[in-house]
Amino acid sequence: MNCQELKEQIANAPVSSRVLLDKVYLYTTAGDQALPEFADMLEAADSYQGFVDAIYRDLNRKASLLWGICAQYKRRNWLQYFEPKMLVQNVRLKGEGIPVQFGSGVMFAPTGSRDNIANLYVFGSGGFNTHAAEFVTSIGGTFTLLDYEFCGIYGLYKYRGSVIMEEWQVERDPVKVKAD
Repeated sequence: MNCQELKEQIANAPVSSRVLLDKVYLYTTAGDQALPEFADMLEAADSYQGFVDAIYRDLNRKASLLWGICAQYKRRNWLQYFEPKMLVQNVRLKGEGIPVQFGSGVMFAPTGSRDNIANLYVFGSGGFNTHAAEFVTSIGGTFTLLDYEFCGIYGLYKYRGSVIMEEWQVERDPVKVKAD
Protein backbone atom coordinates (compact mmCIF):
# COMPACT_ATOMS: atom_id res chain seq x y z
CA MET A 1 0.00 0.00 0.00
CA ASN A 2 1.16 3.59 -0.54
CA CYS A 3 0.30 6.88 1.21
CA GLN A 4 -2.48 7.78 -1.21
CA GLU A 5 -4.20 4.43 -0.66
CA LEU A 6 -3.81 4.84 3.10
CA LYS A 7 -5.33 8.32 2.94
CA GLU A 8 -8.28 7.07 0.86
CA GLN A 9 -8.94 4.12 3.19
CA ILE A 10 -8.87 6.40 6.23
CA ALA A 11 -11.35 8.75 4.52
CA ASN A 12 -13.70 5.78 4.10
CA ALA A 13 -13.16 4.37 7.61
CA PRO A 14 -15.94 4.51 10.21
CA VAL A 15 -16.35 8.03 11.57
CA SER A 16 -15.62 6.90 15.13
CA SER A 17 -12.13 5.73 14.09
CA ARG A 18 -11.10 8.61 11.86
CA VAL A 19 -9.67 10.89 14.54
CA LEU A 20 -7.16 8.26 15.64
CA LEU A 21 -6.44 7.15 12.08
CA ASP A 22 -5.83 10.74 10.96
CA LYS A 23 -3.27 11.05 13.76
CA VAL A 24 -1.57 7.85 12.61
CA TYR A 25 -1.36 9.29 9.09
CA LEU A 26 0.04 12.61 10.33
CA TYR A 27 2.70 10.95 12.51
CA THR A 28 3.87 8.49 9.86
CA THR A 29 4.01 10.64 6.73
CA ALA A 30 5.53 13.85 5.43
CA GLY A 31 3.82 15.29 2.41
CA ASP A 32 2.58 12.27 0.52
CA GLN A 33 5.48 10.01 1.48
CA ALA A 34 5.84 7.60 4.40
CA LEU A 35 8.60 8.51 6.82
CA PRO A 36 11.58 6.17 6.30
CA GLU A 37 10.99 4.27 9.57
CA PHE A 38 7.42 3.44 8.47
CA ALA A 39 7.88 2.90 4.73
CA ASP A 40 8.35 -0.88 4.94
CA MET A 41 5.38 -1.29 7.28
CA LEU A 42 3.12 0.70 4.97
CA GLU A 43 4.30 -1.13 1.88
CA ALA A 44 3.68 -4.53 3.51
CA ALA A 45 0.19 -3.55 4.73
CA ASP A 46 -2.88 -4.16 2.62
CA SER A 47 -5.15 -1.90 4.69
CA TYR A 48 -5.01 0.88 7.28
CA GLN A 49 -5.82 -1.78 9.89
CA GLY A 50 -2.77 -3.81 8.84
CA PHE A 51 -0.62 -0.69 9.05
CA VAL A 52 -1.89 0.19 12.53
CA ASP A 53 -1.37 -3.44 13.61
CA ALA A 54 2.24 -3.39 12.34
CA ILE A 55 3.02 -0.25 14.35
CA TYR A 56 1.37 -1.72 17.46
CA ARG A 57 3.37 -4.96 17.14
CA ASP A 58 6.64 -2.97 17.18
CA LEU A 59 7.27 -3.03 20.93
CA ASN A 60 10.39 -0.89 20.49
CA ARG A 61 7.91 1.98 20.03
CA LYS A 62 5.75 1.17 23.08
CA ALA A 63 6.72 4.39 24.88
CA SER A 64 5.86 6.62 21.89
CA LEU A 65 2.81 8.77 21.28
CA LEU A 66 2.16 6.93 18.00
CA TRP A 67 2.17 3.52 19.70
CA GLY A 68 -0.27 4.88 22.31
CA ILE A 69 -2.59 6.03 19.54
CA CYS A 70 -2.39 2.61 17.89
CA ALA A 71 -3.14 0.99 21.27
CA GLN A 72 -6.27 3.15 21.61
CA TYR A 73 -7.48 1.94 18.22
CA LYS A 74 -9.93 -0.90 18.89
CA ARG A 75 -9.14 -0.54 22.63
CA ARG A 76 -6.32 -3.08 22.68
CA ASN A 77 -5.16 -4.68 25.92
CA TRP A 78 -1.79 -2.89 26.01
CA LEU A 79 -1.25 -3.05 29.79
CA GLN A 80 0.34 -6.49 29.41
CA TYR A 81 3.43 -4.88 27.85
CA PHE A 82 4.32 -2.83 30.95
CA GLU A 83 5.49 -3.96 34.39
CA PRO A 84 3.54 -2.36 37.25
CA LYS A 85 5.09 -1.77 40.65
CA MET A 86 1.83 -2.92 42.18
CA LEU A 87 -1.18 -4.77 40.78
CA VAL A 88 -4.44 -5.59 42.54
CA GLN A 89 -6.72 -7.68 40.32
CA ASN A 90 -10.40 -8.56 40.36
CA VAL A 91 -11.56 -5.87 42.79
CA ARG A 92 -15.32 -6.12 43.34
CA LEU A 93 -16.98 -2.73 43.03
CA LYS A 94 -20.07 -1.52 44.84
CA GLY A 95 -20.21 1.83 43.07
CA GLU A 96 -18.98 3.61 39.96
CA GLY A 97 -15.29 3.20 40.73
CA ILE A 98 -12.68 2.28 43.32
CA PRO A 99 -13.13 4.32 46.52
CA VAL A 100 -10.25 6.58 47.52
CA GLN A 101 -10.48 7.74 51.13
CA PHE A 102 -9.02 11.04 52.35
CA GLY A 103 -9.69 11.22 56.09
CA SER A 104 -13.48 11.36 56.28
CA GLY A 105 -13.92 12.18 52.58
CA VAL A 106 -14.26 9.68 49.75
CA MET A 107 -13.91 10.02 45.98
CA PHE A 108 -14.30 7.30 43.39
CA ALA A 109 -11.49 6.59 40.93
CA PRO A 110 -13.31 5.76 37.67
CA THR A 111 -12.44 2.56 35.86
CA GLY A 112 -13.40 3.38 32.30
CA SER A 113 -15.95 0.57 32.32
CA ARG A 114 -19.34 -0.23 33.79
CA ASP A 115 -18.23 -3.66 34.97
CA ASN A 116 -18.42 -4.44 38.67
CA ILE A 117 -14.89 -5.89 38.71
CA ALA A 118 -11.78 -3.76 38.25
CA ASN A 119 -7.99 -3.85 38.42
CA LEU A 120 -5.63 -1.33 40.01
CA TYR A 121 -2.22 -0.76 38.45
CA VAL A 122 0.46 1.41 40.06
CA PHE A 123 3.40 2.37 37.86
CA GLY A 124 6.53 4.35 38.53
CA SER A 125 6.97 7.64 36.73
CA GLY A 126 7.12 6.93 32.99
CA GLY A 127 6.37 3.24 33.64
CA PHE A 128 3.63 2.96 31.00
CA ASN A 129 2.39 4.72 27.89
CA THR A 130 0.21 7.55 29.21
CA HIS A 131 -1.02 8.25 25.67
CA ALA A 132 -2.85 4.91 25.59
CA ALA A 133 -4.93 5.62 28.72
CA GLU A 134 -7.34 8.41 29.59
CA PHE A 135 -6.06 10.92 32.15
CA VAL A 136 -8.65 11.63 34.86
CA THR A 137 -6.98 13.77 37.54
CA SER A 138 -4.14 13.81 40.03
CA ILE A 139 -4.30 12.82 43.68
CA GLY A 140 -1.99 14.26 46.32
CA GLY A 141 -1.52 13.73 50.04
CA THR A 142 -2.08 10.71 52.22
CA PHE A 143 -4.98 8.55 51.14
CA THR A 144 -6.21 4.96 51.37
CA LEU A 145 -7.10 2.84 48.38
CA LEU A 146 -7.95 -0.88 48.56
CA ASP A 147 -6.46 -1.26 52.05
CA TYR A 148 -3.18 0.43 51.04
CA GLU A 149 -2.08 3.81 52.34
CA PHE A 150 -0.44 5.99 49.70
CA CYS A 151 1.57 9.09 50.44
CA GLY A 152 2.54 11.40 47.60
CA ILE A 153 1.25 12.76 44.32
CA TYR A 154 -0.09 10.40 41.68
CA GLY A 155 -1.54 10.79 38.22
CA LEU A 156 -4.85 8.95 37.92
CA TYR A 157 -5.84 7.32 34.60
CA LYS A 158 -8.55 4.91 33.48
CA TYR A 159 -8.62 2.23 30.85
CA ARG A 160 -10.92 -0.75 30.12
CA GLY A 161 -12.06 -1.52 33.65
CA SER A 162 -8.78 -0.52 35.26
CA VAL A 163 -7.61 2.33 37.43
CA ILE A 164 -4.01 3.25 36.67
CA MET A 165 -1.89 5.36 38.99
CA GLU A 166 1.46 6.86 37.99
CA GLU A 167 3.88 8.00 40.67
CA TRP A 168 4.66 11.65 40.18
CA GLN A 169 6.20 12.54 43.55
CA VAL A 170 6.09 9.82 46.16
CA GLU A 171 7.14 10.10 49.80
CA ARG A 172 7.08 6.33 50.37
CA ASP A 173 5.83 3.10 48.87
CA PRO A 174 2.21 2.09 49.62
CA VAL A 175 1.74 0.39 52.98
CA LYS A 176 -0.89 -2.28 53.67
CA VAL A 177 -3.27 -1.07 56.37
CA LYS A 178 -5.77 -2.97 58.45
CA ALA A 179 -9.19 -3.12 56.81
CA ASP A 180 -12.08 -1.47 58.68
